[in-house]
Amino acid sequence: MTTLKISSFLYICLVSLLLTTKVLALSLTNSPNRRDAIQRIILATPIATALTQATQPALAYTPDPDPLRESLYLMSRVQEATVQQERFVNKATEQDVLKNKMKLTLRLVEKNYRLLDQITFAAEYVTPTSALVDATTAGFESAEALQNAIDYVKSDLKSGPFEKDQKEYLTSNLTESRERLFDFLSYMPPDKLQAARKRVEEENVANRDEFDGDSDAGVYNPVVLPWKNR
Repeated sequence: MTTLKISSFLYICLVSLLLTTKVLALSLTNSPNRRDAIQRIILATPIATALTQATQPALAYTPDPDPLRESLYLMSRVQEATVQQERFVNKATEQDVLKNKMKLTLRLVEKNYRLLDQITFAAEYVTPTSALVDATTAGFESAEALQNAIDYVKSDLKSGPFEKDQKEYLTSNLTESRERLFDFLSYMPPDKLQAARKRVEEENVANRDEFDGDSDAGVYNPVVLPWKNR
């Protein structure tokens, strides 16, 4: 039987959920199974108390008054961003050029959308509650894959030709992040998820209309939103 080890990133994510509790002594290193480790944390710490409200993005804008819809909107923006980054990766030929393109946009994704915080907050709304372990495992793995891509761009892209194995690594992590986030979102209230996605779509249409015909705006070339292909 295959045993899943807990990566260092996931370990940090899980421990962060316990910082305000009295169960910090719980050791993940003694648990060889990722699912078992997550389940122990969920049973020890009510996720509803880990984050009292969805994290707002850093840029000034009007958030959704419904905290869950706001969180789902930010997660939908993360999924969109992974598609945008994959487009950069697929067109890249030089490492330094790709790094310059991806570094800023991934930093904005990391700072403004705070995927791990959104997953932690939204986990309170997982339905059915019996699926909490499966849902949060998917969410944490999505955040881990995104972080892998961010770290790779920061540290491993240098100069010279962009190699096939580099392309495969970045693409696989961006895809994994998006797909595991789909898995997590499948446990969310469908009406609120639909409303969050509709907001993304409406904002994109407004942006397209604003940029259309503006010679100073450059080429506005949005991606196909990932949930449109499912």
